[in-house]
Amino acid sequence: MGRPTCGIATDAAHSTKNGVTEYQGIDLATGERIFYENLGNQTVNIGEFLGVVEAVKYIIENDFQPRIIYTDSQTAIAWFNNKSTASAKKNRELKKAEIFLKALSADVDTIQVKHWDNRKWGETPADFNRK
Repeated sequence: MGRPTCGIATDAAHSTKNGVTEYQGIDLATGERIFYENLGNQTVNIGEFLGVVEAVKYIIENDFQPRIIYTDSQTAIAWFNNKSTASAKKNRELKKAEIFLKALSADVDTIQVKHWDNRKWGETPADFNRK
């Protein structure tokens, strides 16, 4: 399979220096940024997961097609599939995200979250380019 050209790509970045975790989502077909969030000082896994959940909300609210999300985070994919996080950090947004995924599971389960293969395809278009 070649590099995906439709769906939503999500990514997160965490700056230890600035104490900032942020995530964003990019429409792969247009290259347009469809959401961005600064979470304050969290972890990259929390950012990656909340980015995926934000993409799920976007798909449901806008009837976005195709219902596919790409992330390079295996942790975010696992947390999404389990509808539960394994973070030790107490975070209201995480709790709300878990409740949302469970409450709307019939709709959520029609959305695929796939792994973005950085080795094959390069960085995801949602990458913050700060490495």
